[in-house]
Amino acid sequence: MGHPQVFTNLAELSKQQHLIDSLVQNSFSVIQDYFAPGLVTALHQELRHHRSKNRLRAAHIGKDRRRIRATQIRGDSILWLDGASAAQHAFLNEMEQLRLLINQQLFLSLIELETHFAYYPVGSGYQKHLDSFRNDNLRRISIAAYLNPAWQEADGGELLLFKDDEMIAKVPPLGGTLVCFLSEEIPHQVAVTRSGRFSIAGWFRVREIGTLPSV
Repeated sequence: MGHPQVFTNLAELSKQQHLIDSLVQNSFSVIQDYFAPGLVTALHQELRHHRSKNRLRAAHIGKDRRRIRATQIRGDSILWLDGASAAQHAFLNEMEQLRLLINQQLFLSLIELETHFAYYPVGSGYQKHLDSFRNDNLRRISIAAYLNPAWQEADGGELLLFKDDEMIAKVPPLGGTLVCFLSEEIPHQVAVTRSGRFSIAGWFRVREIGTLPSV
């Protein structure tokens, strides 16, 4: 069975509106060239710089007492974004605009984006998983933003999206592409990469029941 085409000509639709429409219809959205080339380059260079300074930390799986490092399952290293650089600030501003529009149209009450740089070395990947933890559904929409220049098919590292045990999309990590999907509904996997893979991953979250907004 062939997979649905997920790349769409956006000449007559805003990128944000197309993304939201696709989320409603398919539970995921893939948009190439979502980010300006200059921003992609700046973020890629920043991630390379942080990596050269050994600021990335090995990613873990699980939560709290069940949190472990398992390279056979997940092979990336990460650094959380804090908006300290101009490139990070610009990226987070675009995501904030998207959050507000999603809330306006879909009434999801998203309150924040938690997000980090991610680097996958050659030979690494991330086995099939969901982004929402058991008994913890605060993550509602997952995002992946790709920073890889001149990515080739032979480089591997595709993002595989699943629904009902069927693969519904195979997304190459082309620089400038933004992927969004419902965190609780779409299992996904990072295929083994054959070239260093640079990206940003994150989740739009809702407020935990019983907590009050900060003042």
